[in-house]
Amino acid sequence: RCAADKPMDNDFYLCNLSLLVATPGCPTQAWHADGGHVSMSTHEPCHCFNVFVPLVDVPLEMGPTELRPGTHYHTRNLAPMMLAAKARKTLQPPVTPRLRKGDALIFDYRILHRGKANLSDTVNAKGDSEGCLDETSREGSDCKDADITDNIFKVGRDRPILVMTFARRWFVDVCNFPKRSVFSL
Repeated sequence: RCAADKPMDNDFYLCNLSLLVATPGCPTQAWHADGGHVSMSTHEPCHCFNVFVPLVDVPLEMGPTELRPGTHYHTRNLAPMMLAAKARKTLQPPVTPRLRKGDALIFDYRILHRGKANLSDTVNAKGDSEGCLDETSREGSDCKDADITDNIFKVGRDRPILVMTFARRWFVDVCNFPKRSVFSL
């Protein structure tokens, strides 16, 4: 049955709300998609998507989210479709959006993405780093007068991301969000 034939096809609901925190020293994640396709034979429209909202500015040193544009088409049958895309030279290079506090990164649940390493543990106890770790929010500053309370804890900075996952009403993600909770064990 085609996803477009399902009732309330364009009606999305918030199926997950969570906080994802990458602490200083966290390594780069493996490439992954958060969920699969509803059909293994045809590519269907987006049935589930993520909205990532950083709660702090996320410079490259803090390991922003990296995405492989267009891979939501390939994850239906990942290995052969990625090889075909490479052979046809249609595989797009990864992108790493530079996000500031409150920005929104919206992407299909099926796209390959990963969190980059949080290397902010190279920051000293004053919050200074070579070239100012958070230069985008401190333009015109030498960083010595910068407010070090903006998520600089001793050495390094946490990268808190508010994650909202929206799905079509007919879709339930039992893989990532099962009915049983670790709190009910």
